[in-house]
Amino acid sequence: MALLPRKKRFKGVPAPIVPRVPLAGSSQVGEEIKFHEVGIFLVERRMGSSRRRFLSELARRKGFWVEELMSESVTHVVSENNTGNEVLEWLEKQNGLCRNGFTATLLDITWFTESMGAGRPLEVENRHQLQVEGAVAVTEELISPYACQRRTSLMNKNRLLTEALKVLAENAEFSESEGRYLAFSRASSILKSLPHTVTKVEDLQRIPSLGVHSRKVIKEILEDGSCSEVESILHNERYQTLKQFTSIFGVGVKTADKWYREGLRTLDQLRASDIKLTRKQEAGLMHHSDLGAQVTRAEADLIKQIVERAVHIFLPHAVVTLAGGFRRGKDFGHDVDLLITHPEEGKEEGIIYQVIKWMASKDLILYHNFTGSSYKAKSMDPEIFDHFEKCLSIFRLKTELVNNLESEEVSRSDPLARNETRATGLADRTETSRQGTAAGAGERGWKAMRVDLVVAPFSQYAYALLGWTGSRLFERDLRRYAKHLKKMSLCSHSLFDSEQNIFLQATTEEEIFAHLGLEYIPPHERNA
Repeated sequence: MALLPRKKRFKGVPAPIVPRVPLAGSSQVGEEIKFHEVGIFLVERRMGSSRRRFLSELARRKGFWVEELMSESVTHVVSENNTGNEVLEWLEKQNGLCRNGFTATLLDITWFTESMGAGRPLEVENRHQLQVEGAVAVTEELISPYACQRRTSLMNKNRLLTEALKVLAENAEFSESEGRYLAFSRASSILKSLPHTVTKVEDLQRIPSLGVHSRKVIKEILEDGSCSEVESILHNERYQTLKQFTSIFGVGVKTADKWYREGLRTLDQLRASDIKLTRKQEAGLMHHSDLGAQVTRAEADLIKQIVERAVHIFLPHAVVTLAGGFRRGKDFGHDVDLLITHPEEGKEEGIIYQVIKWMASKDLILYHNFTGSSYKAKSMDPEIFDHFEKCLSIFRLKTELVNNLESEEVSRSDPLARNETRATGLADRTETSRQGTAAGAGERGWKAMRVDLVVAPFSQYAYALLGWTGSRLFERDLRRYAKHLKKMSLCSHSLFDSEQNIFLQATTEEEIFAHLGLEYIPPHERNA
């Protein structure tokens, strides 16, 4: 039947979710429908009737709902070797479609085949969608599926929903299900960026990256105030155990799962067992109580000042920058990330060893592990991990250091006073640092904290700063955007343009965003 015109855009928004019941005589009768929220219509043009029939039956056997005729219940229109305009023209002729009332998503066959392989409807990515030239302008501001095109501050107006999705993502990660982990993480990230509170299911209609499962969870929370699946996970023994074990410095999901399968459930049982731990895990378990506590911004600033002073003893004019969540504006974190460079490239080499040796002599280091630089410039797919010279450490922050720093006069000859990278003067921070540290140190007079020192050559500093600022999903989407939309390869060292076959130079983060054709997003709005 012909679709009545409606004042909506004709692409990218699924039709309202309605229960699907097989009609008498339909080939779907007798088939179990697992994914009621997705209605697929396969375009016969250039696909052929035989292939269309084969693909339809394949999808039905896997629990997908496939419509034989175009109707308002179709949410995903799939075609092969067609442009978006060709599909719309064909639908107009075959089904009497009115473009102004078209709300289904136009997709290439790749989405269909990947979904069949996964056994479930995948999240629609930009690469799956067919573009339509001369599209009707949309009056509402659209939400990008890429976190690097959204501004996400620390103010989250949908915390109840995002925390629930975070639990699902974490549980998927514990099950080593990368696809489900990303789906829930992206759904949570989208909701974090919204400037308004979601109060009803209808508020989700124009939001991308919300899969069937995520929508179901959100709907249940909006209607009942909680989600039974999330509550079940929170009380699940395996989830609780893996969450506890992976909180140990140096312990990943595979190791935590192995210990769980061996019958371990608590940290005390782990300590009493004869399991051989790595040096990193031993340090993590020994200082677990401190490392599990939050690091305050005052403590992070103090550590930065101490490291900065140590660096300048051996390398004046070096730049030390506080990165990670604190650079994004957080008041609390779990570790301190410090990025070190020098305007004269090459001078920074080896500085990290001298700094750690000096701090160890001051009894400031409880554990450290060096990794040398292994970066070799070449065009390649973006990697999650970088190859900088770095040291992962556990720092002993003493209360007496705060008092000593408070009593010292910061003169103009002191490198700390003239370093332009300092956010504020030492004197302005001392009292806050003293109070924050005293609260964490307790009667011992010191507190263990995770500190990562990373050394980057000056020519790579902008890329390193971008990579080490985060958030995790922001960085992942930035690289995904570069690869799929710009045919570029972005990592924490460089940006490679595969079409021009060149590395693009940048001295600031703003220049990197410009290379990618993106509006610059400052650190405090990268909390995706």
